[in-house]
Amino acid sequence: MDIPVTLQLTGAVTFLTAIYWLHGHFKGDDIPGPSPHPFVGHTFQVETVKQWKYFENLWRRFGPITRVTLAGTDIVVLSDPEDAEELLARRSKIYSSRRPLIYAGKYESNNMRLSLLPYGEMLKRQRGAFHNMLQPKAIGGYEHYQHMESLRLLVDLVKTPTDFYHHIQRFPASLIFRLAFGVSLSDDNKDLDTAIQIFSTFVKNLTPGMHLVDTFPILDMLPDFLAPWRARAKKEHEREIELYGRLSMQVKARMETDPGLECFTARLWEQQKRFNIPDEELFYVAGSAFIAGTDTSSLTLLWWVMAMALYPLTMAKAQAEIDSVFDSHTLPDFSRMQDLPYCAALIKEILRWAPAAPLSIPHYLDEEDQYKGYTIRKGSVVISSIWNMHHNEEEYPNPYLFDPERFVNPKSNLTDTAAWLNEGHYGFGFGRRKCPGNHLAAKSTWISIVRMLWAFNIEHRKDAWGNPIRLDPEDCTSGLTSRPKPFPVDFIPRSAAHVETILASEERT
Repeated sequence: MDIPVTLQLTGAVTFLTAIYWLHGHFKGDDIPGPSPHPFVGHTFQVETVKQWKYFENLWRRFGPITRVTLAGTDIVVLSDPEDAEELLARRSKIYSSRRPLIYAGKYESNNMRLSLLPYGEMLKRQRGAFHNMLQPKAIGGYEHYQHMESLRLLVDLVKTPTDFYHHIQRFPASLIFRLAFGVSLSDDNKDLDTAIQIFSTFVKNLTPGMHLVDTFPILDMLPDFLAPWRARAKKEHEREIELYGRLSMQVKARMETDPGLECFTARLWEQQKRFNIPDEELFYVAGSAFIAGTDTSSLTLLWWVMAMALYPLTMAKAQAEIDSVFDSHTLPDFSRMQDLPYCAALIKEILRWAPAAPLSIPHYLDEEDQYKGYTIRKGSVVISSIWNMHHNEEEYPNPYLFDPERFVNPKSNLTDTAAWLNEGHYGFGFGRRKCPGNHLAAKSTWISIVRMLWAFNIEHRKDAWGNPIRLDPEDCTSGLTSRPKPFPVDFIPRSAAHVETILASEERT
C-alpha cells in the first residue's frame, strides 16, 4: 500500500532533523547556550515576540557568543561589537551571505531583494547602485531636500499636532520618495501607508522561527493545497511589485519628456542595459531604497519623541544649546552643525538607547570557521544583537537610562558632525552588509530633531484629572525592527515667533 505524501514528508523531516541534531551533538561544538530538545533543537524555545529580549537573557546567562539550533541550523548570536567586527567585517568574505529563506526570499521577494541576496554578482550590482546614490560626498547635495521636507514636518506639527505619529512617519518617507522617484509623496498617503504595511510585514517574516518552512525547507515540497503560506507569500510579492513597478515605470515615462530628470530610479533606467538589470530587479532596487529608508528613520524619530517626554530636562538642555545659535526668527539649518555638540550627543544616544533594529538581519556563513576555540559550522546563521551591544553596562553605564552626557566629549572633533553621528554605537551594522544609507539617515535625523527641538516642547498628555498619561517603552512592536505603539504626547509651540517663522518659511518655498 502506498504511503501518503504527507506521511512521507513528515518522516523525511524527522529523519533529517535527527541527523542534523546528532551531527551537532557529537561534533563537540562548545558554543554555550541553553539545552536543546532532542531532534528539534531549540525550535520551540526561541521566542518570536520581542526576540531581542530572549537573546538578551541568553547573553546574560551564557556570555557574548551564544548558540541556539533550529532544526539543525545553528543560530550564533554575537553580543560584543569586537566579535562582530572580527567576524562580520574582517572576515566578511565568508560571513557576508544570507541564508536562503523560502518565505521572505523565494516567494515574497522573488530572490531579488538586496537585504536578502547571497554574496555574489547581483548583490555587488545592487550595492554599487546604492553606493552611487548614498555615498557621503553625494549626501551634501541632498541638503536642500532635507531642509524642505523637515520644514514640511514642522508645518504639519503646527497645524495638526495630535497627528504627530503620522507626520513623523511621513518625513523620511517623503524625503526618500523624492530622492528615489523625483517627485513629492502624494498627500493622500496611499503609497506611504502601503510602504509601511509592506515593510512591517517583511521584517516580521524575517524573524527566526516565524515560518516553519524556513526552519524545515523540505516543507516547500508540499503541494499548494497543503501549503497555504505559499499563496500568502506570493500575494505579498504581488503587492510589493505593484507598488515598486508602478513608481519605477512612472519615472521611465517622465524621462521621455524630461531627459534631464534627476533621481535614483532615473539613474537605474539609464544604467539598465549597461549592467543588464531585468525590469523586476530594477523595481526591487528602487523600491528597497524607498521602503528601507522610510521605516528605520521614522522609528528613530518616534523613539526620540518618547524620550523627550520621559526626560524633559534633557530636552531643555538641548533647546538651550539651540537657542544660543538660532533665535526664534532663524530656522536651524546644516550651517552650524559643529556648534551644537550636545544635540549631536543626544542623537547618538537615541540611536543607542532604542535601536530601530535591535537585531541585525542574519548573516550566513559560507564555510566552517574557528573563533576563540569555538567551531562555527558552515551554514550557520550569525546575528549581531545590537540591543545587547547597546545595553552593555561596561561600555554604557546605566544603559537603560537615556543620557546624552555619555557622548559629550569636549575633545570631540565635530568638523564632520555627520560622520561623528555614526560613531560610538552599532545601529548601522557591520562589514559588507552595513547600511549603505547611514550618512543620509544620520543627517536627516539631525535636521529633523534639531528643528523640532527649536520649535516645540514635547509634553506628557494629561488625562481628565490632569495626571500625565503613562508612557511605557516596553509597549512596542516586535520583529527585527521595533517601533513604539501610538502613544499620547503633545507638541506645544515654544512661542508665537517660532510659529511665524515656520509659516513664513513655508510661504517662501
